[in-house]
Amino acid sequence: MSQQIFNRIDSMHDFSGMNTEEKILSRVFSYKVPEGKSQEKALDDLKKLIGERQDVNPVTMKLQVKYLWIISSAAAALLVLFGIQQLFFPFAEIKVEAGRGAHTAYVLSDGSLVRLNSESRISFNNRRFASDRVLYLKGEAFFEVTHGEPFRVTTSNGLVKVLGTSFNVNTRGNVFKVSCVDGKVSVGSDAGSVIISGGESAGLIEGKLVKLRDEKIKYVTGWINGEFYFENAPLNLVFNEIERQFNVKFVGRQIEDEYFTGSFYNDDLKTALEIVCIPMGLKYEINGSGRISVSRRED
Repeated sequence: MSQQIFNRIDSMHDFSGMNTEEKILSRVFSYKVPEGKSQEKALDDLKKLIGERQDVNPVTMKLQVKYLWIISSAAAALLVLFGIQQLFFPFAEIKVEAGRGAHTAYVLSDGSLVRLNSESRISFNNRRFASDRVLYLKGEAFFEVTHGEPFRVTTSNGLVKVLGTSFNVNTRGNVFKVSCVDGKVSVGSDAGSVIISGGESAGLIEGKLVKLRDEKIKYVTGWINGEFYFENAPLNLVFNEIERQFNVKFVGRQIEDEYFTGSFYNDDLKTALEIVCIPMGLKYEINGSGRISVSRRED
């Protein structure tokens, strides 16, 4: 279809002032193919319908053929535009996100299960995923991967590659830790690469990728059931997790060089705060807007 026809269609606003050809053109682009039919099939049916009309005089038939050509040209133009769109926009990106105070489970097209911790997100190319199982992760997620083609998780801190297994990936800021529950996982970063098996973890420690036997690996995935375990963890990291799980905000906290060991559940904010604050000699106050202030106890 020529650009001239496109311009004419674009300039049509007053239907009553159009001639017959213009009226047809104005309706071509609002035409919807019946459900279950392709554009090509609908067009073929229209041609057959016109061919079966025996009571049409030659003049009317000539007009119908002319208008059929116009409709065919419009359909062809739409198909060309659709093809161009596929050429320049071939990706169908899917994004799955768990906001603050929420967890999300998502089943991928290959049957693999992804569980997202609060304030975490995955994205992947849905068109290519069947042949190229790769996705991007920001935050923390637990994966149960079905066997098949290599499955890759890319992050800003490193790459995780498996064939079929279950594992946890935590990548927040400079934190990068991969924990394998069963099977084998390849972990790579700028600091090198290691292969870990069930019961082992790998993570960045002082810029180095370290592999270690994780005797408490069950605690790593405890967040799936709402339990968050910390061992000698900086108190600020603990507060960060409380913010994510309860969608709250700590204000005016100036707690440095403090470390916490213990666990809390994400089902009750006050209980979680008491579990963390009381042993650390802290007191807290929650205002109506979800802001929490923490300070030293004076007694």
